[in-house]
This record gives sequence, structure tokens and C-alpha cells, in this order.
Amino acid sequence: MKDIGNYIVMRRRDPQAIDKLIEECIRDLKLEVGLNDMRIFAAWDKVSGAAEYTMDKYFRNGTLCCSISSSVVRSMLTVRREQLLHQINAELRNEAGEISGKGKVLEVKRLVLR
Repeated sequence: MKDIGNYIVMRRRDPQAIDKLIEECIRDLKLEVGLNDMRIFAAWDKVSGAAEYTMDKYFRNGTLCCSISSSVVRSMLTVRREQLLHQINAELRNEAGEISGKGKVLEVKRLVLR
């Protein structure tokens, strides 16, 4: 791909599958990290059932940090922390389409609840 001002121009080549072209675009536009974060946050919302109580969340270096607005919900989630980790990682593995790229496996290693 070539960047010309506000436009991206692709050279004509042999036909390629659309999934390969999408992966190439994601890689070239450097969207992998943001898309992976979105996948992890969606897995958290689905697995935890505490999406409405989650005020803020971020993922860095294998650690998912979630701020929970209710102390009762936070304590219930703390008891299930290991189970949640396994379920989040299983959800990420079951999801179709690998966007993580660069040979890295997308995995949550630690869960911090605040």
C-alpha cells in the first residue's frame, strides 16, 4: 500500500482472498492493538456479566484492569477471579478470526479489580 495524502493506493497484484487483504490493511494502519483491546473488553463484558457496573477498563502487558462501581459486585467478582480469567481466555480463543498478528497469542494473564 502507498499513502498519498489522505488516500491509500494499492498496487494491482494477483488476486488475493479478502481476509488476507483485511489483515494486511489492519497491520499497515496499525490497528491491531486497539482491535485486540476491544476484543478483550467485549469478552470481559460477556463473561463477567458486570458490564453495567464497569466504569473503566484498560489492558496493558497481559493485565486487564477494571474499575467496578459497586463494592458488592467487586467482591463477588474477586471470588471468581481465576474462573473469570479462564473464561475470558476461552472466549478469546473461540472467537473467529485472528487479529493479534506477529505470532503473539492474545491472552489475559492477570485481572485487577478496583
